[in-house]
Amino acid sequence: MKTLKKALMTGVSYMLPFIVVAGLTIAVTGILTSYFGVTSEVVKNLNGFAWTVMGFIPPIFGAYVAYAIAGKPGIAPGFIGGWIAANPVLESTKASGFLGGLVAGLIAGLLVMWMKKIKFPSVIDSLRATLVIPLFTSLLIYFAMVYPIGIGVGYINDVIINGLLSMTNNPTTAVLLGAILSAMCAFDMGGPMNKIAITFVFAVWANPDGLGFLANAAVFPGIMVPALAVGLAATFAPDKFTELERKNAWSAISTGLVGISEAALQYAFRDPIRIIASNMIGAAIGGAMMMGFGLSTPGVSGIIGIPPANKPLLFTLCIAVSVVISTFLIIMLKKPVSATQSAEESDDFELEMS
Repeated sequence: MKTLKKALMTGVSYMLPFIVVAGLTIAVTGILTSYFGVTSEVVKNLNGFAWTVMGFIPPIFGAYVAYAIAGKPGIAPGFIGGWIAANPVLESTKASGFLGGLVAGLIAGLLVMWMKKIKFPSVIDSLRATLVIPLFTSLLIYFAMVYPIGIGVGYINDVIINGLLSMTNNPTTAVLLGAILSAMCAFDMGGPMNKIAITFVFAVWANPDGLGFLANAAVFPGIMVPALAVGLAATFAPDKFTELERKNAWSAISTGLVGISEAALQYAFRDPIRIIASNMIGAAIGGAMMMGFGLSTPGVSGIIGIPPANKPLLFTLCIAVSVVISTFLIIMLKKPVSATQSAEESDDFELEMS
């Protein structure tokens, strides 16, 4: 399980810059077209380029999932498997996208690990890592991804996408989906649950029906609420926070605005039940509103995602409502902090820094 988690996190880390480049480029070209009426060939080509970059995601993901398991020899077979997942070789098979890239990366990494254990003749042993293993594992992953795995995973991916599209088309289930995704992000603020929700968004990011941008909008409250809510609560109810928490309030607010929720962790560690519960409730309501109103954005992270949203004002309102709810709940639920507690925490922090 640890190996799978490490592989997933590594794949996401290396894939994220491509998501950012593609998402922001799509967002910028969308703003130029929608708000300024720009219809030049340059903007059109730039938008096409962004979608081309989007196509890099499954092979890059597959390559670095395999790399996390088996090191450099896993990159080539993982990339090849991920590319086949996004670009089926057989006409009768369907693209399996992000899910196929994950499967390809895992299989490629395990194949390389298996081949590393095989003893080769001394004549070719020096070429094992750079030639023999990448060549044979790439051929094996080709046949695996083109035929049994490609067919099966492509079908499963299609079923998942169609199921999610059905959920988003039904107002009740769409609201529930948005609430769950956003609450997952707010639960552990950058931890495993957050990563699972974000991984889901990446999995449907390039869907032609726009499902990815809908899911992307739904997680914005879950990403922004935790840091914004604790920062605002510490500002408006200083007696319920330690001196150190009050000092860091504006830092939490600023990081929350750009979509970095980890600043809320120090607040959650000291009072986990009240902080996490309040953040999850506000985030869930915001995510439900996003899906309920059919809001979408190709933008990545924080306020950067607001301008390219299909309805920027309503998008901002959903985030604001969720932040207000979480902030209010934190202020109502938290108990005042004594001067002794505040001083002790500040002293502990100074000792750690020294």
